[in-house]
Amino acid sequence: MTVPPQVIEADLCVVGAGMLGLAHALEARRRGLSVVAIEREQRAVGASVRNFGHLFFSSLGDGDDFDCALHSRERWLELGRTTGLEVRETGSVLVARADDELAVLEAVAGNAAREAVMLTTDQVTELVPIPEAGIVGGLHCTLDLRVNPRAAVAALADSLASDAGGRIEWGRHVHEIEPGRVQADGLTVNAPTIVVCPGPDYRALPPAVRPGLEELTLCRLQMLRVAAPLGRHFRPALATGLSMIRYPAFAQQPAAAVLRARLTAERPELLEAGIHLLIAQLPDGDLVIGDTHMYGETLTPFGDERLDELLLAEACALLGVPKLEVRQRWHGIYPSLAGSTFLVTDPLPGVRVVENVAGLGMTLSLGFVPQVLDGLLTAAAA
Repeated sequence: MTVPPQVIEADLCVVGAGMLGLAHALEARRRGLSVVAIEREQRAVGASVRNFGHLFFSSLGDGDDFDCALHSRERWLELGRTTGLEVRETGSVLVARADDELAVLEAVAGNAAREAVMLTTDQVTELVPIPEAGIVGGLHCTLDLRVNPRAAVAALADSLASDAGGRIEWGRHVHEIEPGRVQADGLTVNAPTIVVCPGPDYRALPPAVRPGLEELTLCRLQMLRVAAPLGRHFRPALATGLSMIRYPAFAQQPAAAVLRARLTAERPELLEAGIHLLIAQLPDGDLVIGDTHMYGETLTPFGDERLDELLLAEACALLGVPKLEVRQRWHGIYPSLAGSTFLVTDPLPGVRVVENVAGLGMTLSLGFVPQVLDGLLTAAAA
């Protein structure tokens, strides 16, 4: 006997319940819209739970991206208050170990809107428990926040599911999307507006919504969880000159060219592996260390121990320890498009496909989705 599909009516259907999909769903609920989110996994297992949990607003370049970051920060703090999710105002410390790095940080600190404060060597080691040797100063980025990446998305999903106007259907694979309708395993959702957030699985989408995604590629990260040496407590996240040549707020400063040239000459193996050293502490005290960057349409499933060794060596040098105890190793994968932060396509009437293509989904999604919904709802009304 054939079981007829379950049919649900909603104002918005969101395909994908990672951070970006949930951000759309939560924003829609703020506007009073009924929402159904569909996720093929039984829980979030992708990039949304594999990251640092560090909301690196200070890393965004001036202009629209930084404005988006500030709005996202407000929303994270609001969600912390309304959902009970712990959102810690920890900030981050960028450590300078050479004059060219110090010059980059001084240029960023010159923009008062960033609320970033230059630090002496003594002030750096007062904020974070690392040795003074080799440090010439630092920058305290006070706007940055941190959440537990392994709990945050689940907390946001629970908040949506417990809302009378929200619903999540887990373990449903979407096989057809057309204007006004999404069909998944045993389920049909009728909704005038549809947002699709596939993350790295964009090639598995139904053909009707793939146009415009041809230029995407994948980025794979290698990351580590280690025991904090001697039980040290790290309130701010830690970064170094390797991050200053990667993130726009720092990389766009004139002094960054000098820094990049020096690192290219002295440590080409780190740049070749796409390593930028970032260290953030989990609530249980362990440290998340990352990460490397490898790009391609089809990525090897095998980790490269040499890259982990490079990461660990850089972390040991910064923390002033001979060795770190590794507890977990994993890969993070996200869609990538050079020179962009988000990609939004409109393959069908009333349908938007939205991808974060810069690895900043946790940081920026909550600030970006209002403009997606503004455009989608305006078009639907017209």
